[in-house]
Amino acid sequence: MKAKKLTAVLVAAAMIVTVLAGCGGNDTKKDAAADNNGTSAAGESGGSGSADLDQVTLTLTTTFSETESAGQMVAHFKDYVEEQSGGVVTVDVSYGGTLASDTEELSFVSSGAVDMTVLNQNNYTDVFPLLNFPSQVYSDEGFEASIAIFDYMMSENEETAGLIEAQTEAQNIHMLGGVPAGTNCFVSKKQCTTLDELTKLKLGAGINLSAFNEMGFNVVSVMPNEYYDSLSRGIIDTGYFPISVFVSMSLQEVTPYFILDGSYTAGNFFSMNLDKWNSLSKSTQSFLEEAMDETQQYAIDLANEQTNDAKATIEEAGGVVTELSDADKETVKNALFNTAVSDARSYAKTYGCTEEMETVLKAVSEYQGIELPEN
Repeated sequence: MKAKKLTAVLVAAAMIVTVLAGCGGNDTKKDAAADNNGTSAAGESGGSGSADLDQVTLTLTTTFSETESAGQMVAHFKDYVEEQSGGVVTVDVSYGGTLASDTEELSFVSSGAVDMTVLNQNNYTDVFPLLNFPSQVYSDEGFEASIAIFDYMMSENEETAGLIEAQTEAQNIHMLGGVPAGTNCFVSKKQCTTLDELTKLKLGAGINLSAFNEMGFNVVSVMPNEYYDSLSRGIIDTGYFPISVFVSMSLQEVTPYFILDGSYTAGNFFSMNLDKWNSLSKSTQSFLEEAMDETQQYAIDLANEQTNDAKATIEEAGGVVTELSDADKETVKNALFNTAVSDARSYAKTYGCTEEMETVLKAVSEYQGIELPEN
């Protein structure tokens, strides 16, 4: 899903192409007309190739606030687009669910009520079951790897890309790309150095229950937003979630031990109404893909920074951050993969795409280097 970069030819072209902006608010290409200096209005102030871009304002709705990680990524996308196009392409953002709730985002964009949003594929297993494949990765490449698996499945592998695209296009959606979500860890009130020691504790979990049962945990049904209270009252002794989210919950106040499992996740796809996407010129499409690529790199840097900040906050509070052994990481990886495969097959059966899902699962199994459980 890597964008085609605007070439130096477009930079030169911007100096000679003669265009003027269309009427404000209209999504039309700029009319060809030279100003007195022989340069376009966009070409004078815009970034590379801005003279070839559509004059357009894209509306974007998101439930994320500007201070949340994903909200910062949206703001970065907006700033990049507007600065590099010299204002020829603008993005009008509604933050915090003020325009559409998390259950309304898809319908708003699909219908064309707004042009863009940021969709979490986990919230839409009914319409994007094939996109809910096992995507948690374990790699020295970190968050880059969490993006790369989606690039492979949605773009580089032609067979799976076509299947996933068929589901997104059926909803009148074009997905530009996803961004990192987090790196997971166990939090514990007791010092543990191995997975075996952790499994002797009461684990609070609201998802992946069968995976944790497979690992040998005594699982208590607890949602992540209940972790602070449940750990404080001794209802649970350990939990599992991204480390940066744990710190945002101030769990370092009630538990000192954080054990990373070496995993990285991504999601939250910048998505556009397909009709709107198809109405844009190839140059504008390429420019937006470039903006998405740059936003992904910003998001990777931000995720790394927030992970490091989380570790520092824990240590300042007197806590300890460690990692599971390679053998224990492998156990967690396989258990979570098997559960994700089971869930994916369940979605596929419910929504009538079992054959397609097996193709997707086979590809992700080979990519991850994990044996695919029998169906």
